[in-house]
Amino acid sequence: MGLLGHVVGGAFFGLGARFWQLGILHRPMMENPIGHAACATAFGGAGYYWWKATVYMQGVLAEKEEELRQKRKAIQDRDQIILERELGTPAPQRLV
Repeated sequence: MGLLGHVVGGAFFGLGARFWQLGILHRPMMENPIGHAACATAFGGAGYYWWKATVYMQGVLAEKEEELRQKRKAIQDRDQIILERELGTPAPQRLV
C-alpha cells in the first residue's frame, strides 16, 4: 500500500474513532466538526509515519537479507575448498 493509502486509511480510521467516541458518549455527531478534522489530521499523520517506518524497515530487511546471502555464499565456498583439499578432487557442485 502506498503513501496515499496509509494517510487516507489513517484519516478514515481517526474519523471512525471520533464517531465511535461520540456514539458511546451519546453526543450529537456534528456538534463540533473541528474535532472531526483534528482526529482525521492526527490519524492521517500517524498513517504517514507508519508508511515511513514501513519503507525504512523494508530497506533494513533487504540489506540484512543480502548480508545473509553473502555469508551463506562465503560458508559454501569455504566448505567447497575444504572438501577439495580432503578429497583431492573437485567436489561436486551443490545447487543453491
